[in-house]
Amino acid sequence: MFEKLDCKVNANLSEYSTMKIGGKAKFLLFPKNEKELVKILKICKEQNLKTFILGNGSNVLFDDKGFNGAVISLKKLDKIEVCGECVKVGAGINLFALNLRLQKLGLSGLEFCYGIPASLGGFLFMNGGCFGHEICEVVDEVYVFDGERKRTIKNKDCGFDYRTSNLQKYVILGAKLHLKHEKSEKIAQNMESFYQKKRDSQPLDFPSLGSVFKIIKTNPEIHPAKLIDKMGLKGVKIGRAEVSKKHAGFIVNLGGATSKDVFELICFLEAKLKEQGVQPQREIVVLKET
Repeated sequence: MFEKLDCKVNANLSEYSTMKIGGKAKFLLFPKNEKELVKILKICKEQNLKTFILGNGSNVLFDDKGFNGAVISLKKLDKIEVCGECVKVGAGINLFALNLRLQKLGLSGLEFCYGIPASLGGFLFMNGGCFGHEICEVVDEVYVFDGERKRTIKNKDCGFDYRTSNLQKYVILGAKLHLKHEKSEKIAQNMESFYQKKRDSQPLDFPSLGSVFKIIKTNPEIHPAKLIDKMGLKGVKIGRAEVSKKHAGFIVNLGGATSKDVFELICFLEAKLKEQGVQPQREIVVLKET
């Protein structure tokens, strides 16, 4: 049904996750442009085939049982179009590549996310951020597919909030970002500074999905990672999944961890946080086969 399209059958999802965990997808598709993406979505709808839109796999825990449907990777939707201090960028580009390209162009504003192994689309989806910055700060408009047609959504209508947006009901195609001119050398320094902060504080030497839980935006804020640390839960393991000894907000794959290991460790931490009167909210997506 996917003839003449870039399609892998029974693809190993662990190869497409920064956690290096996951079973096989019935179909894994790589549309090379928006036209192909719409065609794939139409076929899936006609065939009553479950779909999952994949960015860089940095925020998704795939089930070891796999996914009996079509996983659609947007990695080929990675074009960049420069318009003065603005750039139109495809959803599939990863943040490493985007930052390096912007540095060469002398355009500043995204250095804070250098080193995050996410795609632009995934970052927009959850209004990702770090070190006091969020992607919404540089977004003019977002391009989406609503199931029927392509739409342009202005920043003010995206519903950007802490680790969420109204974009989650659409397929994100790309965005127009407003940046500012800066010397390439200065941008490179900023990128390295932010990346060093990540190296100093995060377990980049092990596969992970980044921060497991959201900060709870009460007054004062509640940081689940700090509570997990305070409870002495760093280093706790289930199977080959471990609460990072370096940063209590991360669960790392020590090698050979299963989705069951990770999921049970997440549930264990949630139970411990609830004992402290905290209702944790997951920052990661758990894609369990049903």
